[in-house]
Amino acid sequence: MMALLSSLVAFLVTLALIWPLRKLALHLDILDDPGPRKIHTDPVPYLGGLAMLGGLTCAVLWLRPEWWSVVVMLASITAMGLVDDVRFLPVWLKLVGEGTVACCAVALGFSWHLSDSVGLNAGFSVLWIVGLTNSFNLLDNMDGLASTVAALSLIAFAALVPAAAMFAAPVAGAAIGFLLINRPRAKMYMGDAGSLMLGFGVALCSIGAANSSHGLHSTVLLVVPVAVALFDTLLVIVSRLAAGRPIQLGGKDHFSHRLRLLGWSPHQVLAAAAVGSIAAWGLASLAIRFPSPDAWLAVPIGLAFVITWARLLRVDPYTATVPQPLEVHHAGAI
Repeated sequence: MMALLSSLVAFLVTLALIWPLRKLALHLDILDDPGPRKIHTDPVPYLGGLAMLGGLTCAVLWLRPEWWSVVVMLASITAMGLVDDVRFLPVWLKLVGEGTVACCAVALGFSWHLSDSVGLNAGFSVLWIVGLTNSFNLLDNMDGLASTVAALSLIAFAALVPAAAMFAAPVAGAAIGFLLINRPRAKMYMGDAGSLMLGFGVALCSIGAANSSHGLHSTVLLVVPVAVALFDTLLVIVSRLAAGRPIQLGGKDHFSHRLRLLGWSPHQVLAAAAVGSIAAWGLASLAIRFPSPDAWLAVPIGLAFVITWARLLRVDPYTATVPQPLEVHHAGAI
């Protein structure tokens, strides 16, 4: 009940903040302008990340004030992303900042129990937090995509590990609240401020969920609920390496762009991402039943992810033209 209440509070506060912050972004000219790596044709206001941060902050500090340190970390990541939205930060500086906050998270106990080595656990946890934070930053390439996948991933964590619900719920509530204005065609963008914050929150939740179990089950709980974000990140990295393109530069080569090249509408792409997230949830729920025989039902779901990934890898986004109009953007993601 507390988790549901925190989700509702975050949802409502985020909704209440959206329009004032949208007006502020328009007034201060904090906009995502059209550009060569973007397909939207009109400037769209940022500051959606601040709305989500405000929503989850109210929920957490009201219901779990002892988690103030987590709010400070999320606010730090949001501030870093906001600076990048407004001024632009070099990739190396963003990574240093994210790594610093990730180290603070590990020091506060967000460390995956991978082995008996404290140092190994800490090092891997920092890499995981920074990596997943940027996976969601990369995933913010189409209207509603990052918020949809983040919300469903967090709901999966809460369902698979009820103890994780108290932290997952307010972040999910904020993401769902923002989705109402960010769905195609978006009237407001979360920017790096929002995508980095969501990714960081999901990463902390994944470590908490993974630490509720051991061995293979722990790995499944860490990785599988965020399979869609990892799916996109791996697709982009492999594609850019194969094409000799810089990994850190944004581009129209994400799975959403490839599906658009195949003729899918933005709403169909968003639905596919939702189905993929739900499928990952189902895969995880089956896999953690191992060695029960029904755990093997996870295998065909996993194979479907692999086959889909291989099929999309064959779609060449570098020479094709994306159908217009296309409600996608790439708000400075690395």
